[in-house]
Amino acid sequence: MDEELQNLLLLLEKASKEMLSYGDRSTLTFFDSCADVGNYIKETADRAKQGELEELSKLWYVFAPTGVWDDSGGSQEIANEIFEMINKDYQPE
Repeated sequence: MDEELQNLLLLLEKASKEMLSYGDRSTLTFFDSCADVGNYIKETADRAKQGELEELSKLWYVFAPTGVWDDSGGSQEIANEIFEMINKDYQPE
């Protein structure tokens, strides 16, 4: 696994934990709660760790500006870092 991918997966783990820490707080998205967002990020990252890198493109919609992450109150810094990497290497088709 290359260093950039490792870094992305570490950031996704951090992002997942941030959303999980907000628990049942509601989001302005199709997810019922911040915990649901956190679980989605974790599950997607776990599949990528197993070699299913195409799964990472699903997170483009979560971290895109004014996307799920922003509407759930996530930290801007982590979202910008993750989106830059996903937008570069794992854009949805």
